[in-house]
Amino acid sequence: MIKNLRKRFSMAAILSIFVTFTILMLAINVINYYKIMENADAILTTLKENEGYFPAFGENQNNGHWSKETPFESRYFIATISEDNTITTIDMAKVQAIDITQARRYVKVVSSLNDTRGFYHDYRYIRYKENGNTVLIFLDCTRSLENWRTFLEASCLVATIGLLISSILIVFISGRIMKPVAESYEKQKRFITDAGHEIKTPLATIDADLTVLEMDGISNEWTDDIHVQTKRLADLTNNLIVLSRMQETLKPEILVDLDLSKIVSTVANSFDARAKMENKTFEKDVDSNIYIKGSQKEMEQLISILMDNAFKYSPEEGIVRIALHQKKKTELVVYNTTDHISKKSLSHLFDRFYRTDQSHNSQTGGYGIGLSIAQAIVRSYKGKIEATTEDEKSLKITVEI
Repeated sequence: MIKNLRKRFSMAAILSIFVTFTILMLAINVINYYKIMENADAILTTLKENEGYFPAFGENQNNGHWSKETPFESRYFIATISEDNTITTIDMAKVQAIDITQARRYVKVVSSLNDTRGFYHDYRYIRYKENGNTVLIFLDCTRSLENWRTFLEASCLVATIGLLISSILIVFISGRIMKPVAESYEKQKRFITDAGHEIKTPLATIDADLTVLEMDGISNEWTDDIHVQTKRLADLTNNLIVLSRMQETLKPEILVDLDLSKIVSTVANSFDARAKMENKTFEKDVDSNIYIKGSQKEMEQLISILMDNAFKYSPEEGIVRIALHQKKKTELVVYNTTDHISKKSLSHLFDRFYRTDQSHNSQTGGYGIGLSIAQAIVRSYKGKIEATTEDEKSLKITVEI
C-alpha cells in the first residue's frame, strides 16, 4: 500500500510539473509569435497607408513597432494585380532573398486566397484594393521567425531537462515525504493485530465461563445472546487481523497453479442449501478449465465473501448469480437483486465498516468489512474489483484477475 501511495504521489507531482511547464512554455511561445505577427502587421499597415514607403521618422513617431532603423531593416516587395487577375508590376527594390520567379509564385498563390492578411512561407502579407487594382505587400519575417523557432526549440529542451531533473528529485524525496505515513500505517497495523490478540483472550474467557454456567443449569435468553455477541465480536476481530495482513502483494513462492473453475463451483455449490432455505433463485454459469496462479485459501475466501454478501442483501425470492469466464483476463461476476442500492453508495461499498442500510444493526449478520477483505485479496493479485448497478434494484460485483 505504501509503495502504491508513493508511486501515486510521484506520478501526481511529476504530472503537475509537466502540465505547469507545458502551459508556461506554450504561453511564452504563443505570446512571442503573436508579437512577431503584430509587429509585422503594424509595418505592413504603415506601408499600405504610405503607398509602399516608410514616412519620415519624427521625434514622436515611435509607436513601439518600428523605429528609425526599421525602414533599413525591413525587406519587402510589392505586387499589383489588375482587375482581370494579371500581375502588372512587382517592385523588388527592397528585397534580395528571393528572385522575380519566386515572387511571382508567391503572388499567384496568395492572390488565390481569400485572406487579407496571413503568412506564406516566412513572409507576412497584406492585401488591399487601390484604384480598382489589388495590391499585395510581402514582408520578409525570416529572421524573426527563425529566432522564434530557435527559442521554441530551446524552451522545449529546457522544459524537458527541467522535467527530468524534477522527476528524479521527486522520486528520491518521495520516500522521505511518505516516511511518516508509512510509520503511521505500520503502527496502525501493529495496533490492530496486537489489540485483536488481546481481545481474543477475554472473549474466550467469557464464552468459557458462560458454558460452565450453562452446565450448572443457568441458561436463558441472556446467556444465549451473550454467546451470539461474543462470537460476532470474535469474528470481527479475526476479520480485522486478516485485513491488516492483506495490504501487500502475495509472495511469488506461495502462489500455485489453481483450477479456479473447480474452486468457484465447489464454493458456489455450498450455497445451494442456503438458496433453498431462503427461497432464492440461484444461477451458476462457470466455464471449465480456467486456471490461475494463486492461493487456494485466498480464492475460497474471496468467493465466499462475495457469495455471502449477495445472499445477505438479496430480498426473499430474490435472484443470485455467479459467473466465471475467461476473457482478456479471468472475470468473476456475482450478481444479486436487492431492495434498493444507490449509485452514489457504490464507491463506498469497499470501505471498512460501510453498510448500505446505514443502520449498522445485526439483523443481516454483517460487519461491513467483508468487501474490504475481498478488495484487499483482489489487489494483492494486482487485479480489479468494482461494483455496478443499472437500475438501483440490483448489484453486480465484477472481479478481474
